[in-house]
Amino acid sequence: MAEKAARKQVRYERNDIDAVLKKTPVLFNRVQPVKIINVSKQGIAIFSNQALKTNNHLKLTLCFARGDSFLLDGQVVHAFNKPSNSPYDEFVELFVEGAAPPVPLPFKYGIQFEQHYSQFRDYLVESGCKNGFEVQSCDKSGWRRRFYQR
Repeated sequence: MAEKAARKQVRYERNDIDAVLKKTPVLFNRVQPVKIINVSKQGIAIFSNQALKTNNHLKLTLCFARGDSFLLDGQVVHAFNKPSNSPYDEFVELFVEGAAPPVPLPFKYGIQFEQHYSQFRDYLVESGCKNGFEVQSCDKSGWRRRFYQR
């Protein structure tokens, strides 16, 4: 039996980042808001209202509360596109300023950044250390969460 590979990437849960995505190549040039589950220096997990397929290329814009933003190229590596009407499914809504009803986000994706963005990586860690952030790391017993603040 094959063993499940343990993730070695530290993931950060941040509530001070807004994100939007745009599929590429762009035919309609639509930007879609997304909700971040967690982020690392190599990728991001999101909820979206747009159905995407594995290997879709997209552009993500991450805007930090302090005003800095980053435009990152990514590729969908995990797609959990199985929304249903089950009451046990995770359902997320995004409240967008100026929009009356919340935007439902039924799809969940794992996106890998296509390049190593050193400025983004440094900013992600440094700004998190100043604001406090929650880290997910994995050991043999499973995921552990810790809250860090300087």
